Amino acid sequence: MTKDRKHIRQWYKDLSFKKKLLSISLGICVFPVFMLQIIFTVVSISNMNKQITEQIHNNLEQISEKFTLKVESYQDIVYQVYSDKALIQSLEKYPKAGKMERAYLFYSLNERMKQLAESKKGIRTISLICKSGEGVTYDSESGSALDNIWRDYEDLRTIEPYQETEGKNEIVLIPTKIIPNQEKTDVLFFIGKELYNADNLEQGVIATLIIGIEERVLNQVCNGTQEHSKSSITFITDASGRVLSFPDQKEVGIHFSGQEDAVEFVLSTDIFESKNLLCSSYQDQQSGWIFYNVYDQNYIMKDVGLLQMIYWFLLMVDAIVVMVFINSINHYFNNYLNKIMEGIKQVEKGNLDVQIVVDRQDEFGRIGNNFNHMTAKVKSLIAEMTDISEKKKQAEIKALESQINPHFIYNTLDAINWMAVRREQYEISRMINNLGFILRYCMNHSNEQVTITEVEEWIRSYVSLYQLRYGYSFEFQIYVEKQVQKKRIYKLLLQPIVENAILHGIKDMEDGLLRVDISMEEKSGRIHIIVEDNGMGMEKKKIDIYNQRESQWTGTERIGLANIFERIQLYYGERGEWHISSVEGMGTIMELLLPLEDMEENVKEKVIK
Repeated sequence: MTKDRKHIRQWYKDLSFKKKLLSISLGICVFPVFMLQIIFTVVSISNMNKQITEQIHNNLEQISEKFTLKVESYQDIVYQVYSDKALIQSLEKYPKAGKMERAYLFYSLNERMKQLAESKKGIRTISLICKSGEGVTYDSESGSALDNIWRDYEDLRTIEPYQETEGKNEIVLIPTKIIPNQEKTDVLFFIGKELYNADNLEQGVIATLIIGIEERVLNQVCNGTQEHSKSSITFITDASGRVLSFPDQKEVGIHFSGQEDAVEFVLSTDIFESKNLLCSSYQDQQSGWIFYNVYDQNYIMKDVGLLQMIYWFLLMVDAIVVMVFINSINHYFNNYLNKIMEGIKQVEKGNLDVQIVVDRQDEFGRIGNNFNHMTAKVKSLIAEMTDISEKKKQAEIKALESQINPHFIYNTLDAINWMAVRREQYEISRMINNLGFILRYCMNHSNEQVTITEVEEWIRSYVSLYQLRYGYSFEFQIYVEKQVQKKRIYKLLLQPIVENAILHGIKDMEDGLLRVDISMEEKSGRIHIIVEDNGMGMEKKKIDIYNQRESQWTGTERIGLANIFERIQLYYGERGEWHISSVEGMGTIMELLLPLEDMEENVKEKVIK
């Protein structure tokens, strides 16, 4: 019996493509149509349920992304406040100002809050709360700084959004709150941020910014402009299960736990007539909020019966068509298969010039095109590898030859150094030593990575030469945080920035200051480099060009800062960032954010490779 089965299997394997197609078509037609329809119905319903689940999950993920973008659009207001030096200075003066000055400051701050509130739809209130508990609040509904949602609070430090923001050195997203307001209640969620003076961080927090946003913004993100569709609704809870947004605001604040409770919760609202509801959820990783979608399964599946009748008809037609056209289809494909097989045999013999004549655009045509492209590519790669090998040999010879000049320069500088020492010209000796260190640093594998400690040593030597050259007309400070000293970055990334700050910023100033800070940014886990000077500043047009990643530089523009930005994109891609801030006549701040790379980790990678 076992031998008979083996013979049958082998016999089937040995059949031609034509005979296999015939046997398969006959086997399909033999099965009872009724059984096929049952199986097809089960499979189609299962697939539809799976697709619906996947689609809803994708929709929830997209809603989460829209929510993130919406929140970020409101966070832009925080950055506008933070970067408004006039506003920050007014906040510093406000608690200590006299009666007249305080009235003026209150008016100017209120006008600024009004501008910010009207710049973005959905903002109900913006508050600036000082450390003393006093504050300036603009309410977009009343249009007043006095008649606002916090009018019943003498000390604004007691409001929940302030307390949830206090002590957190970041922008805080605060879940929806129900705020009693005379004859009605306001349902708002908040964004909070403690404010500092960037020019005087030592004084700490000067005020806290609280932005109140209407809950309908969240509902519009979830459900659009309609309250809910006939088949589903989407709403939001926090991680504990408290409802933050719902088409009916009366339900905001209710607690439940899990998807089953979510279904029971929606059933209790009488939004849907059907009781056959299903639920999917997605948790936003950044905020921790959970997006729920509850949908009516009966409504979504109502067309399945009609589809099954169509499938029945198509199944019968398919069985007839397969039997009628199987021979013609087989003959149609068989000729082209023989051409492909013949081409493969030629390649096996080493003939890479073989090409299959392509006169069709179906799968077999694409196979023929891919075969032709493959043989041409293999032939091209062989020629390219031969050329690369030859060029590599030539490059190695030139590299050996080029080593003569650096050694000659180092030896010459060393001889000059000893002459300066013998003549007690120690300042000249120090300049020569620094120059020799810089030359070795620059000439030895300019594209390799070095530790921050090596970068610090090189910058000190590099700047010292400029200080000697310009008679110590400017002061230089550098600070490197201990935890980044062994991190690695590419060589010469900072040289054009430092050089640009000196030559175009402070070289002609008597009280010039150049400062370099290298530290760890906790939020992103990247190296944060700041190069700051109090020099001439840069034109706004040039700053805008440099701050755009998509800028294209040509000719002399590719030298200096543009070269650094291109290298950052080349080395780090989207993980590397830069930003220039400058005011003409006051100075320039250049910031770099680079991914962390430990010296020990790089050594391990090299050993593994």
